[in-house]
Amino acid sequence: MTARLICVGASLLGVAVGSCLPVASDQQAEAKSDPVTVTNPAPNATPVAEVPLEIAINQFPSGYQGRWAKSLDDCPIDPDHSENVISLQGRLLKFHESAGTMTAGKRMTSKTIEAEFDFVGEGEKWTKSIGFEMSENRQKLTRTDQDSGIDYHYVRCPKLMAG
Repeated sequence: MTARLICVGASLLGVAVGSCLPVASDQQAEAKSDPVTVTNPAPNATPVAEVPLEIAINQFPSGYQGRWAKSLDDCPIDPDHSENVISLQGRLLKFHESAGTMTAGKRMTSKTIEAEFDFVGEGEKWTKSIGFEMSENRQKLTRTDQDSGIDYHYVRCPKLMAG
């Protein structure tokens, strides 16, 4: 019970705690009431289950924060000057000529979040719902515009280009 409270507390703070990661074990057999999805398991590796969380968040979890680009070649470009680069920092999502502030969010699973953003840019203001899904190796990010259903794919930029 104490470990569960620590995991929930860490999740609320957006902090990764190794003991919170799902591990294939007898406990999973007991938790069959919740749907578990395993995607692309590596050969000879213990599959990692996708665990439903549905935890309220008010900023990007630490693993999501940083600069993301359509390709590694785009990483050096400032997000303010390219449609191919986004930056996720705290509550802020920076796009080309606009920035959104997370007003409400939910960590749906250990790899997915959904959030509402208030955007400003080019003299206008608007609200948008966006989903994010992290790849297994945490090097790729898919951004989904909830209104149109369009997916945008990014790769993680090196840490020196984090903002």
